[in-house]
Amino acid sequence: MEHPEHGSRRRFVGAAAAASAVPALGLNNHASAAENWRMYIFLPSPTMNTSQGLSKMAERLQAESKGELSLRFHVGGSLQIPVTNMTSAVADGVVQFGDDGFYHGSFPWGGAIRLPMLVQTEEEFAQAQQIIRPYLEAAYLKKGVLLLSQYSYPAQVGFSRRKLVSLEDYKGQKLRVSSAEQGEFVRTFGGVPVTLGTPEVPSSLDRGVIDGVFTSAAPGGWSWRESLKFNYRLVIGFFDANLIVNKAAFEKLSPAMQQRMRSIVAETAPTLSAVMKRDDDATIDQLKSVMTVTMAGADEVKKATAAIAPYWDNWARSKGPEAIEIVGKLRAAFKR
Repeated sequence: MEHPEHGSRRRFVGAAAAASAVPALGLNNHASAAENWRMYIFLPSPTMNTSQGLSKMAERLQAESKGELSLRFHVGGSLQIPVTNMTSAVADGVVQFGDDGFYHGSFPWGGAIRLPMLVQTEEEFAQAQQIIRPYLEAAYLKKGVLLLSQYSYPAQVGFSRRKLVSLEDYKGQKLRVSSAEQGEFVRTFGGVPVTLGTPEVPSSLDRGVIDGVFTSAAPGGWSWRESLKFNYRLVIGFFDANLIVNKAAFEKLSPAMQQRMRSIVAETAPTLSAVMKRDDDATIDQLKSVMTVTMAGADEVKKATAAIAPYWDNWARSKGPEAIEIVGKLRAAFKR
């Protein structure tokens, strides 16, 4: 999926008032509910599969609380809270349940599992999430937040309107990136990283401001297929998100409801990852009919990994001891 940076960038002011003013999306509130919660996700569209899956989870949580919990569901940008501030919004109790895809702003070492070429398959990324989870749980807890579960988006790969069938073809291309780490990968191979908001991508492709993007096949690659002619399937990384709750609000729920919430969220998270992976695989086949799709060979993967590997340790040293420790564990786990 295209890096999900769709949230509002507006200032984090008046959030509580705004949240109470935004109508619930598809959820009925019970007047007898003991606790009133807001759930905020970073995706802006309620029609995306992930949004629908999270909305159904919210409906189920409310229904199975038997009146103990009233849960209002809000998509990214519908509240005056930048989605990049999700950690703080949940910690401050402005929203009680958050879908946190931008936790690196609060925990810079969290970017370790998104370092280019360090994690190369879905199976490795699932393992990486388990490696980093204890660090996240401890860091969230210090802020009064509980980490309930994690999920992930499909592989990030290169798309371009110019020829892109090998590593050498990155040279000279202007590519939209979603992080500084992706930008370093582009520079390593002679390209020019460009930072743009998601809404700017289509017009920027049309005007030649950028030549291509890093995204997944669904929905990014497919959505922009009229402007993109090449898809080079070298996996440079993945995007993850954490499902978090305000600890004080959580502890107001009955022990039975606390356990039920943990179970439902833990059950939902892997299904979100699986559905997105299924859609991505199906879309790759569709892309082959509208653009040149090239699968990176083992030699290309090895070459890219060797070129970017020195950056991993340099990055870790710049982020502190936790980053050094996590990167070390990831390198050991994947023998890189």
